[in-house]
Amino acid sequence: MALCLAHATAGYLAYEALRPAGPHRPWLLASAVLLANAPDLDFLPGIAIGQPDAFHRGVTHTLGAAVLVTLATWGIARWKGRGARAPLSPRWWACFAAAAYGSHLLVDWMTVDVVPPEGIRLLWPLTPAWLHAPFNLLGEVVIDRSGRAAFARSLVTPTALLTWARELGLAAIAVAAVHALRAGRTMLAGSVADESLEP
Repeated sequence: MALCLAHATAGYLAYEALRPAGPHRPWLLASAVLLANAPDLDFLPGIAIGQPDAFHRGVTHTLGAAVLVTLATWGIARWKGRGARAPLSPRWWACFAAAAYGSHLLVDWMTVDVVPPEGIRLLWPLTPAWLHAPFNLLGEVVIDRSGRAAFARSLVTPTALLTWARELGLAAIAVAAVHALRAGRTMLAGSVADESLEP
């Protein structure tokens, strides 16, 4: 199981890939991070009944859920944009939702999975098969299924803390890489503009 930091990083990258030109939009970044973590809301009903992973890696971790979230986002954007010129089109919002939500599925597909069944039912409802990448990008935190307190404790074991640290490092690298690419692109654009001004 990847932790929320890895999913937040994936949401951040989706935001950076799709955000409109201009200054940062914190609310849009927050939306991407929330959408990227949304599939793990399936822990909440399990925690409520004292079996934290009872519903985890279920329907929220599938292509079917991603399509529903994308269509719902498109519909809401279309409804909200009626009668007013919306700055972002419903199609843009649908792509944004698909990228942010889908990033969660991609990260989980590439995460070590030592507790059977391995992987996620990524392509449900097209197939009920459990799929996993042929490689592992992230380590897994094995959660204790015996109750709420045990679940919470399993998130702070030495192995889990190492995973938290690794995901924090991954987040720092992703943010630094995005800023370096943006700075390089700005410098390149500036040098091209300077050359065009030369007599």
